[in-house]
Amino acid sequence: MSEFGWDTLYCDHADAYELLVSHEDHQGNLLRAIQAIQSLDRKVAAEFGAGTGRLTGLLAGHVRRLHAFDLTPAMLRVAQGKLRRQGWKNVSLVLADSRRMPALPEWADFAIEGWAFLQIAVWHPQEWQSQLCLALDEMQRLVRPGGRLILIETMGTGESTPKVAPFFREVYDFLEKERGFTSFNIRTDYCFETKKQIQQVVVPLFGQEMLDRLVESEAGWILPECTALWWRDVQI
Repeated sequence: MSEFGWDTLYCDHADAYELLVSHEDHQGNLLRAIQAIQSLDRKVAAEFGAGTGRLTGLLAGHVRRLHAFDLTPAMLRVAQGKLRRQGWKNVSLVLADSRRMPALPEWADFAIEGWAFLQIAVWHPQEWQSQLCLALDEMQRLVRPGGRLILIETMGTGESTPKVAPFFREVYDFLEKERGFTSFNIRTDYCFETKKQIQQVVVPLFGQEMLDRLVESEAGWILPECTALWWRDVQI
């Protein structure tokens, strides 16, 4: 069992979250996957649920402008620090709820979220469809006709092939069958250089049993991770 939940993680342990996600996707598969479904060059992007700037940093060097939004001040503080250190001149960070965005319609070439919308469903188990649809509708509202919506969510931590809990599968089926999204899977394995890092984030977040999923390699300690990308065009 984990020591603290994902809800308290975002508010009270943003640095631990950043330590975790900064070690994900050591193969560099995620950016290539995004570029396979969306041209980034000279595009204006809206990022929902930016967190500590995991996706923000990947996209900043490729898009013309990126407006990133997140609900949690603690996460945005970490992202703001990264913005200053890395010099993201084309990025703005704004405190906002993905279900009620403080932005005018139809200004983005594409909208993207990473590991954020599933949490909306998890936090609202009795009304997850309506709450998730609020965020999806806001994403569509901000994108120009002919633009694209992109969602990124987990398909299993510690798993070499996709394996998701029944509730997660229900959410993903809803995206595909009811909201018209298409998906494909990639690997975004974590790579930790030291056992101290593992004790700092892997055990508190995923539980002691996740240690059995680690594989030692020349690069470090590998924790398999399966991820999926969903996308859908905004109709003209």
